[in-house]
Amino acid sequence: PRRTQLLRHLIETHEWTQVLVFVATKYSTGHVAEKLRRAGIDAASLHGQLSQSARTQAISEFKSGAVRVLVATDLAARGLDIPALPVVVNYDLPRSVVSYTHRIGRTGRAGLSGHAISFISADTYPHFELIEKRHSRLIPREQVDGFEPVALPSSVPLNPGGGGVKGKRKSKKDKLREAAALAQKTDAAPSLVPPAPRPSSPPAKPKPRPDRPAPERLDDMQPSFAWHRARPGSRRR
Repeated sequence: PRRTQLLRHLIETHEWTQVLVFVATKYSTGHVAEKLRRAGIDAASLHGQLSQSARTQAISEFKSGAVRVLVATDLAARGLDIPALPVVVNYDLPRSVVSYTHRIGRTGRAGLSGHAISFISADTYPHFELIEKRHSRLIPREQVDGFEPVALPSSVPLNPGGGGVKGKRKSKKDKLREAAALAQKTDAAPSLVPPAPRPSSPPAKPKPRPDRPAPERLDDMQPSFAWHRARPGSRRR
């Protein structure tokens, strides 16, 4: 809850002239920038929902020094080249390890040095350990006086109920496969409710046949077909 106060403390203590701050949502860009402006620090926001003219203006003001802090989403993680940018701050940790690489790559460019600072809490500690593991390096921790953590890191994965690190969530195909498998199990399971009986149809009545008088003699019966055997060599008439 005190991340904005910590950000203000670092900016004022180290007298940073330019700071690129990465947050997770477009709402946070305006929220954090507004808090910094109330504290007397010129700040602007940058996210994908802004118009092209508004984005261009925010970037140009940040490059020229008219704005001291630029609070942005991952939109600024790629393609944004700011010469001699001294500091990048991960106000919110990125979900993707690749996004972390692109974020901190905005500083320390063209052979110059820079600093990349990430805010870590007890809840996001396992996620930051995963970032270190993927990069095969250990990043030093530091606690600022007056901003000590109120909770200790646990071994519980980030967001056990859902969400979490990108790449660990279930994809859309996995969800469809699980739904199909669950449907097959449901169809194969015996139903506890007996099927409803089908309505019985009344027996079909025999169709009435016209009465025919029984023949009195065999000669009165008309054959349905007859055979005619002809002798060899004889003509058939």
